[in-house]
Amino acid sequence: MFNPPSGPDFRTEGFSFNLLMKKETKTQESGTALPKDETSTKKKSSKAAAAESAETADAAAKPKEPEPDESDEAQDKADPICIVIPYLAAKAKGDELRYALRAWEKGMRSVRIVIVGDKPAWAGKALEHIPHKPVSTNPQVDVAHKMMAAIASDRVPDVFVWTNDDIYTLCPVELADIITLKSHGRLANRGKANGVYQENAKRTLEALRKNGVRDPYDYATHTPVFVEKEGLAEIIKAYGCDKEGHLVYTLYANSYFPDHRPTITQNDGRGSIIASVYRPNPDTRILDKVLATRKWINNNDAGWKALEPKLQALFPDKCSFEK
Repeated sequence: MFNPPSGPDFRTEGFSFNLLMKKETKTQESGTALPKDETSTKKKSSKAAAAESAETADAAAKPKEPEPDESDEAQDKADPICIVIPYLAAKAKGDELRYALRAWEKGMRSVRIVIVGDKPAWAGKALEHIPHKPVSTNPQVDVAHKMMAAIASDRVPDVFVWTNDDIYTLCPVELADIITLKSHGRLANRGKANGVYQENAKRTLEALRKNGVRDPYDYATHTPVFVEKEGLAEIIKAYGCDKEGHLVYTLYANSYFPDHRPTITQNDGRGSIIASVYRPNPDTRILDKVLATRKWINNNDAGWKALEPKLQALFPDKCSFEK
């Protein structure tokens, strides 16, 4: 039975806190002085106190210069969020990756992007690349190997965002939007009957139940997710994801957060997080509505025809990751 590590190092909330509080932590480590106990200081002489009082009065009489607003400067100096995207050019229907990159640059203030797999000819120097060739015809096994390549690479930090080339950010988003655990609901049969994805989902459900998670959630929501290297490596090894197909992030989230109550995405007219375009001829009124109200949108091969012109209109300009 797999017993996941416990403690803050394996909890997504802990990583988010460490990332967001890095500046404050460094300040504390540098030895910033704390207020002294007044009882431990010697009383100043009356002459010294009078001189100090006069200096204080002079300072008060002078107009104060406005203090600089450091919020923007601090944000600019913050470490960029690392976005990791697996990419297989042979499976792309068009310029999905190009629009995904443009969307990320527009939607988040500071990002680094690393692709694992193929590198398109139009990629600029800012787009970091980990070469990787497909190792399996089972998509989920291949994903596990690409995750392993990211884990092994110095280009990828200990915590990072994992997403896909066909997931597009539609509005400004914060790290908290990604960290929040999101689920379709309980894990059940999904995908085409007897298809590879359905078999992988069944295998995932059986593995989690065997290891004590009786009613696991389905975390394959087609939204970006936040992971850390050591815990992800442990999951891939413990469940043999590099050999048999599993829904890796569903294993990860259920194993480390078995009692969590995730946000349930509603991939319909009532949702606000994600929409999916899975038909070449969706209702254009609904498509325009979700483009204006969701945080992310994604497509499959059939939906690309309908979504491509919308993405062209939303993201017409080159980003820094293109030549």
